[in-house]
Amino acid sequence: MKTIQNARHIDYFWLMLLSAIWGSAFVGIEYALTGFHPFQVAFYRISIAALLLLLFILFRKFSFPRDKKSWVMLIVLGLLNNAMPFYLISWGQQYVSASTAAVLLAVGPFIALITSHFVTHDEKINIFKLIGVSMGFIGIFILFGDDFFSGDIYGLYGKVAMLIAVMGYITSGFLIRKLHHINTLVCSCSMFLTASLMMFPFILLVPPSSISLLSYPFLTIIYLAIVPTALASLMRINLVQRTGVQFMSQVSYLIPMFTIFWSWLFFNSIPEINVWVALVLILGGLFIRKIK
Repeated sequence: MKTIQNARHIDYFWLMLLSAIWGSAFVGIEYALTGFHPFQVAFYRISIAALLLLLFILFRKFSFPRDKKSWVMLIVLGLLNNAMPFYLISWGQQYVSASTAAVLLAVGPFIALITSHFVTHDEKINIFKLIGVSMGFIGIFILFGDDFFSGDIYGLYGKVAMLIAVMGYITSGFLIRKLHHINTLVCSCSMFLTASLMMFPFILLVPPSSISLLSYPFLTIIYLAIVPTALASLMRINLVQRTGVQFMSQVSYLIPMFTIFWSWLFFNSIPEINVWVALVLILGGLFIRKIK
């Protein structure tokens, strides 16, 4: 596995840009769900992104890997990094707001911290990081506690779906580091292609939507496919392979801030008090975990 580099100023710029892009994705999904089934939203995002990147690969005359080991890894990544989390996030956002969904994904750095301590040689834990992890999970408990006390079972299921999606992203982040020998564009396209093939049989079971191709929900899916999916995937793979999973996972605590802003801008939506409390605890935990 290639040893990570220290993050440079340009890496922090890309991290902020990626956060803004992914923050807009939650708002886009919420809008796309007004006209499409969650599985359709996920499948169309992935398949359109795959075709778009494939055109670039053919134009640049890049070649796909030919060894079995790489393709096995890419198939696993297609499931963990694309098919599973994209569907779970779309499904979960039927029951939770865009802001709450983004806050839940902010636990990514904590899961990455715990996992990377055991599976990598260059991303270890210390006492401050342990305190930060504890604060982060208290924030998650506050989010889940609201559903327990209110009896909102579907809201609880939606939040659990978000956490499973996070675990898929984190696991795939460690595996992506093993594919540093594959061109970033080829790696991203290969994952989308394998995810699309996995999902295709199931999309046939979903009743087709009657929404026009020029409708706002469908145009939103086009945006989701091009920007937060295809473009953001290239940016993520490049950052993970260069700076490591823990640095990349910090995108998760920036995403909620952008999502709250986009939700306010487009839907005039303000998160409830428990979401703000959870966000403060999670951001505080993330600040503490950076202390050496």
